[in-house]
Amino acid sequence: MRSSPGRYIISHLAAFFFAALATLSCAVADDDKAAKKSQYASALTRKRQAVGRLCAVKLEAAQEVIAAQQWSRAEQVLNAAAGKHCTTSFEKSQVWNYLGYVYFSRQNYQQALATYLKLIDEPEVERKMKVSTFNTVAQLYFQREDYTNAAGFLERWMEALTVDGQTGDPPTKALLAQAYYQLGRKQASLRYVGEAINDYQAKGKLPPESWWSLQSLLYFEQQQYRLALPVLKQLITHYPRYRYWHQLGGLYGELGEDMERLVATEIIYLAGALKKERELVSLAYLYLGANTPYQAAKILDTAINNGSIGSAGGHLELLGLAWQQAGEGKRARPVLEKAATLSGQGNIYAQLASVYLDIGDSASAVAAALNAIDKGELKKPGFLQLVLGNAQLNLHCYDHAAKAFEQAGKYRAVATKARQWADYTQVEEERVKDLRAAGADLPACSA
Repeated sequence: MRSSPGRYIISHLAAFFFAALATLSCAVADDDKAAKKSQYASALTRKRQAVGRLCAVKLEAAQEVIAAQQWSRAEQVLNAAAGKHCTTSFEKSQVWNYLGYVYFSRQNYQQALATYLKLIDEPEVERKMKVSTFNTVAQLYFQREDYTNAAGFLERWMEALTVDGQTGDPPTKALLAQAYYQLGRKQASLRYVGEAINDYQAKGKLPPESWWSLQSLLYFEQQQYRLALPVLKQLITHYPRYRYWHQLGGLYGELGEDMERLVATEIIYLAGALKKERELVSLAYLYLGANTPYQAAKILDTAINNGSIGSAGGHLELLGLAWQQAGEGKRARPVLEKAATLSGQGNIYAQLASVYLDIGDSASAVAAALNAIDKGELKKPGFLQLVLGNAQLNLHCYDHAAKAFEQAGKYRAVATKARQWADYTQVEEERVKDLRAAGADLPACSA
């Protein structure tokens, strides 16, 4: 998960740059006025001794061209100052601070990083400036995707704040969490992004989208789906995007809450944002699982007609099943006929036989069932024998029906029904024989 901390770096550098201007101004304050400030005057005296007048003049000149955003000129002035006029460690730390800002402003991030590292290495650099630069350097490393060094400098920054009795600000904690994530330190990442979010919310602020997104991702990867649920709901509430509805649907799927998954997915579909073939097919299955086959059929029919779903045999088979379960046998028939022709699979012919039986076309049901048996590799051979037996029974082919029910009885899943139909067939055959013996004109087997 990548992040772009540039905006945060800019604000951070700008704030520290202008603070440095104030420091320099104090460093060259008038001696008499400073002497009257007691303890504060002593601090100013120390700074004034650290920054000589020649160095201060050069730094003030650099400030002017920096304020005018004359970056090339500022670079020249500062490099000249570092080489000739600003020679003490403290003076050089001031130069590196300004020069790093100039390089960053020119988008020369490599030079900016090298310059800020020089600042940190200066033995007489002010502690406040050094600690702040830990943060800046970390963000520059992050921008280069050097997450090891980014995390290392952020850790140094956090340790320094702890020594001073302070805590890290939420954006930096979130940045450290992102670095830890890239390094595979998932638990540490989860801890810091959680702290960043909680700190923001405690102040009545809305956490940035990327923080909740990272937290949600971490919970998903650790299969902590219940904890991910409220995070996703926050994202949907404050940063409504369809991808979060997608994720919510997937989360409910992991939790086995199919009705909630259906609702989340349906929202995306109704908004016209569900476009991928697998997503549309998945929604159709969800509708079938929720006993709403008509909706499943409508979605599949529309998607196949507009090309969102391919018209392969498997998709047509599913559409035919949906129409059949919805009681729309006549709409299922042409779909399954096409699917059977395309695939040549026995299972589709078996399903087609069931549809023929439903719509009263027993002769076609027998033909499709025999074709399915011939193709083989059936998922429900016992059920197919029941369909065949019923179709033959409707055609008054009692001997053939009895044989089909006998075959069905070999399968445990339908054995009870097979015996019942076999008994009924025997009774019906005897009844028809008696009627014919009495002179009734009844149709013979037409299979």
